[in-house]
Amino acid sequence: MGQLKALPSQAFLIRVTKEIPEEELFSPDTVFVFPTKRAGLYFRYYLSQRRPAPSLLPQIICFSDLVAELATEIDARPLLPRADQAWLLWEIVKDMPPFEKVAQSFDRFFPWGLRLAEVLDQLEREIVDAKNVVYPPEEEVPFEARLFLEHLGDIQQAFRQKLKEKGLITSGQRLRLLAENCQKLPAFSGPMHLVGFFMLTRAEQKIFNEWLKKGATLWWRLEGNKLPQIYRELSRVFGSEVEVLAEDLKRPSFHFFEAPDVHHELATLKKLLPKDIEAPDDTLILLCVAGHLIPLLYELPEDVPLNITLGYPLFRTPLAQLFLLLAELRENLHREEIHIPSYLKLIKHPYLRGLSFEGHKAFSFFREIEKNLREHGSPYLTLEQIEALCEEGPFARFLKWFHTYLIRPWLTLETTAQLAAALRRLVKECTRERLLSAEEDTPEILLEKAFLYAFETEILPSLEKVSFANEPLAPGTLFTFLKELLRSIRAPFEGEPLCGLQVMGLLETRLLSFKRVFVLDANEGYLPSVEEVNPLMPEGVKPILGLPPREREEVIERHHFFALVRGAEEVSLFYQSAISGKGEALGKKMRSRYVERLLWEEEQEQKKLCPEKISFIPLNLNSKAFARRESIPKGQAEKEILEKLLANRSDGISATMLNTYLLCPVKFYFRYLLGLEPAKDFTDFDAASLGEIVHSALEEYFRPYEGKHYSPRQDNDPERLITYFRELFAASKLYHALGPERRFFVEETAIFRLKRYLEFLASKQPEGFVIIKLEEKYSRRFQDFLFAGRIDRLERRGEWQYVLDYKTGTFVKGYTSNHLEEKLFPYDPPASFTAEDFFDFQERLPDIQLFLYLFLAGAENAAYLQLASGKLDYIEKPLFQPKNMEAAQPFMLSTFPRILEYLLRHIIEADAFYATQNEKHCSFCDYRLACECAKK
Repeated sequence: MGQLKALPSQAFLIRVTKEIPEEELFSPDTVFVFPTKRAGLYFRYYLSQRRPAPSLLPQIICFSDLVAELATEIDARPLLPRADQAWLLWEIVKDMPPFEKVAQSFDRFFPWGLRLAEVLDQLEREIVDAKNVVYPPEEEVPFEARLFLEHLGDIQQAFRQKLKEKGLITSGQRLRLLAENCQKLPAFSGPMHLVGFFMLTRAEQKIFNEWLKKGATLWWRLEGNKLPQIYRELSRVFGSEVEVLAEDLKRPSFHFFEAPDVHHELATLKKLLPKDIEAPDDTLILLCVAGHLIPLLYELPEDVPLNITLGYPLFRTPLAQLFLLLAELRENLHREEIHIPSYLKLIKHPYLRGLSFEGHKAFSFFREIEKNLREHGSPYLTLEQIEALCEEGPFARFLKWFHTYLIRPWLTLETTAQLAAALRRLVKECTRERLLSAEEDTPEILLEKAFLYAFETEILPSLEKVSFANEPLAPGTLFTFLKELLRSIRAPFEGEPLCGLQVMGLLETRLLSFKRVFVLDANEGYLPSVEEVNPLMPEGVKPILGLPPREREEVIERHHFFALVRGAEEVSLFYQSAISGKGEALGKKMRSRYVERLLWEEEQEQKKLCPEKISFIPLNLNSKAFARRESIPKGQAEKEILEKLLANRSDGISATMLNTYLLCPVKFYFRYLLGLEPAKDFTDFDAASLGEIVHSALEEYFRPYEGKHYSPRQDNDPERLITYFRELFAASKLYHALGPERRFFVEETAIFRLKRYLEFLASKQPEGFVIIKLEEKYSRRFQDFLFAGRIDRLERRGEWQYVLDYKTGTFVKGYTSNHLEEKLFPYDPPASFTAEDFFDFQERLPDIQLFLYLFLAGAENAAYLQLASGKLDYIEKPLFQPKNMEAAQPFMLSTFPRILEYLLRHIIEADAFYATQNEKHCSFCDYRLACECAKK
């Protein structure tokens, strides 16, 4: 019978070499089996350190390779990949009556097929013959999952039979096959050592038990000097006592660092790293979040040799994001029309903008394409329509090539083989020039090379060699498969594994020992990691089938972590304390329960609380990041330009221009002085376009009454008004840009509001009015400046002339009588142009439009017609109420010209453009990203 031996975690592999006689250790007949290839590699390194001269080495093999070698001697069937297993399972269940809905197409079945294959593999590893779970536990199990569980035993039997017929096998079945036939295997010619295995499946237990019966030795790694409970349980399974070869070890020196974020973690780590690293087991950086690898690479010293064992998730790479943008473009395809916002997101990707065509960089072409598309304004266009927007020449040739070679293949994808071809073409074009022109291996170039290796060796074969490679599939299924690959595959970095500073994930550190260990991101959710729950295997079902619970995975992580840190001499643990999440999930990041355990052990060791063990890394931010500029200085040059700008406007100074300044002088600076046009958003509904249509419909409707009296009760003609609107709407770009459903609701809403406006006239103004002018432009020169504005309607009501301005969108708040009488009518503009004076002026006069229109037209009153108002009473509210009319006339004749002059002089002569004090305005401002004065 073999032996069970347990050694301390510190220098575990070196201790194994010391416990074995040298003649056995260096015998080619001796076999060492390790759970990972990396552990075997380090073991070989320690053997070379022990005997530097050339000598024979023992057989060193990874357990998975040994299983494959031994199992193929019993059954040589090739392995079936997971995606092919899903296809095979679909072929089985599609003919089973209970699965008519869930398996009516492979598109719908595929995600469930992947999960089902995972469950069947786990059952084989635990040597479980599944049974139909007729009454699944009362948990939140989806209908599809409940259906599969109720027929799980039948599916497993049919799956095994199908595999046998096709001459295929799964990795789980291969392990079980070896376990059930391990007695037939011949004994090894020499001693056998099983080194460092921890948690074992039932199949692995059976194999190990047979090897132990044949004299093998199983070496276990303690957690420091502690024997984990799982070893005691396994010793009972093997029927042998474990020999614990423990000794008094010096407790590692632990240091704890609380950082506000990952960047502060890395900045402190950089200061603590040793300058010289001579041995591969000297220093380890344990990275708990793989996505932080790129920031880490930027912080590490360039002169320190580095080996990265941790694979980087493909899903996080720029090329993967390019794939997803193309998938989004395809999924948003409407018949043959491209969703333009998705198209614009795609052409902004740096890999596409870096393409070359006929000696030109693609970013210049894409910039012109974006400009043309924004001017066109339609959210959906065919590729041919996009090409028609471009003039002949290199621009047009590039666009045709880009669409034909890179875009159109994605719009007609039906199979994984076609998807692979489209990906291959895309990657070739996007990476060829980048890699050739790269002068040095930056982190991004290293990542790109690692991605390309994984792309060629794993992604493309997974798409091209699956059994359903040429079967038509829905785009959603194709892209689900692609996303699964990107999530499950990690890009391996090239490097010398036994050289320099080591960067690893937790499972890569199994059996390894290091003098110094730096643990980054030791927070809950990262350490231990959060396992994705398979909906087909809820916790309540596992005991019914005889499967181990979820806690098993955490036990494995916990063991490897504590074996690692307790086997070191010095351990530095970094965790973050920043606030993360949104909404109800908002909260402070918590340090890992493993960190809490180590802190508690420190306090037990010291027999007191140890707050000094935690170093708090202060939040180090540039104070300028929080300083919001209150204004943009205005020099003499700017003042001269402004004066020319206002004096030379051929179309006159408008109310919109003045209101922009009143709202925020900084916004005025961007819009008018710099001339920056806001980017146009692509939406299926343009409120401004609808407003223009409504204006034109009302103009046509009232045109026959220009110069005449309009009596609402006699002259209201809703049908005529609606006819005008429908004709104008049908002829507009907006009509063709809207989808059928949205078009119907927009049209009906506008018609309802127009009809209600006529009802308002009949109800509130039954006596009628005389229409003087419609859509007339008025102008007036004042202080050598021309002011102008287009007035929607000028009418006479009794003895007063009214200016009316149609508002079809946002409700505009009017002035109250008290505000006019207390703050505006008696106001006398100051002589200075300070910020305090301006904000006081802004409070008194937040909206100048109606006042300016009265000033231009010489009318006595004005009102906004708020057609979108929810109540009839709010559709029209005159600027001046009857009780204000007596004071309003002298105000407009005397005070308002002084107010207008002050505003004009303030625009030109103030020493700065002052920023708004209302942060709500910043939230919706078109220039908030460029503005240093914006409230963040």
